[in-house]
Amino acid sequence: MTKNFKKTIQNYREPLFYNTQGSPEAYKLAIRHLSASSFCGLAYLCGEYIYPLEPLHIVDFEKECINIVSEKIILISLKVL
Repeated sequence: MTKNFKKTIQNYREPLFYNTQGSPEAYKLAIRHLSASSFCGLAYLCGEYIYPLEPLHIVDFEKECINIVSEKIILISLKVL
C-alpha cells in the first residue's frame, strides 16, 4: 500500500470499513470490518447481507480506493488472523 493512500485513509472524515476475510493492515489503520457497520447504526445485517441505512465507505486495498456503497452487500466472513 502506498504512503499516499495511507495518508488518504488517515485523513478521511467518514467511518471506513473493509469486506475481506481479515486484514492486519486494516486493523493497524483502525478500519473496521463491514460487519461492524451494524453495531455503528449505519446498516443492518440480514442473513449474509449488509443493508446500508446510509452510504458506507468501503476501502479496497487492492485497487487503493474508497468506494461509497448504498446497495446491499454480501458480507465476507472475518476469519481469525
